[in-house]
Amino acid sequence: MVYLSIFCAALALYALFLNRRITVLKKNLKELIQENERQTTENSPTLSDIYFKVDRDMVITYANDATFKITGFTQDELLNKSLFGTLMEDSDANQKTMFSALNKVGKRQATINNDLILLHKDGKKYLMRCRFRPLLDEVLVCEGMSLMCKDYSQPEVLQEKLKIYQNRDILLTADILNEDGFLERLEHDFKRAKRYNHDFSLVVAELSDIYDFINKGIDFETGDKMLKSVADLCLQEAGGTHWVGRFDKTKFGIALCNTPREQAVEISQRLQEKIIQCIRSLGVDEYNAEMFVISYTNRKDYNDTADFMLARVRRHIQAALRTRKYGIISSDIQRIKPAGGR
Repeated sequence: MVYLSIFCAALALYALFLNRRITVLKKNLKELIQENERQTTENSPTLSDIYFKVDRDMVITYANDATFKITGFTQDELLNKSLFGTLMEDSDANQKTMFSALNKVGKRQATINNDLILLHKDGKKYLMRCRFRPLLDEVLVCEGMSLMCKDYSQPEVLQEKLKIYQNRDILLTADILNEDGFLERLEHDFKRAKRYNHDFSLVVAELSDIYDFINKGIDFETGDKMLKSVADLCLQEAGGTHWVGRFDKTKFGIALCNTPREQAVEISQRLQEKIIQCIRSLGVDEYNAEMFVISYTNRKDYNDTADFMLARVRRHIQAALRTRKYGIISSDIQRIKPAGGR
């Protein structure tokens, strides 16, 4: 009887767990469906926007009036016809681009932007800035995607491109976000990871001490060169999947979407070795080339926020700089020394 009672209690707890899990899944499903429905209304195309939908085989299933008016095609010439050979040239490059975009929006269930060359019926080509969004069914399976395309000559597109460049750290490289762009993107991506319960990690390299050391001991040009080189190293570690920004003047953050803490540790260790080699190549001795701090963290429980995440990293870095304990600092460890380091 005792064992039976324990078994029944365990079964009841498991049933309670499953019920709670189902409730959470239903809530997430409802949010995803609502978000997908909003995609058809928010940022809807204007009368001058080309807007059409394709299925998973790149067959055009819908096009708005502006598409017919701008491209010169009729409904019979576009609807239920392949995208390739109508609105786009039928080439291997175009097919690769479109199916790659379909794969991305389907997996991420998110919006992406890309430039495409669309065709007029008479063969004239248009360079378009296109927004890709997934078309999801009731069980969140991607059935295709919608494309809203704007001509680059339109003022609103130029405004959008200007905003993109305003968020870039052009003193280093156009691929690095400046502080405003970094903080805005961090907040956005963190909230998305939290909503869908995805992993999200952050790696930050603080170069203030080595930057001051180089500026005073060598010259300012070498200090700026060091920042540029480290920016390139961070971009290498980020690859094409993640993004990098500079903030607090000498901090570089690598935001790692869908990336667990373990991978953030690996990236931190690789980045540490690469930065040391980079600094030594500028004429700094091995001992002083280690005068920088790297810290990492990841998304915690449901109450965590992007601000809390950034505060954790800043706290670790500040403590390390105050005691001059350089290396990798986190809540896991006090300090990781590089191989052969001080």
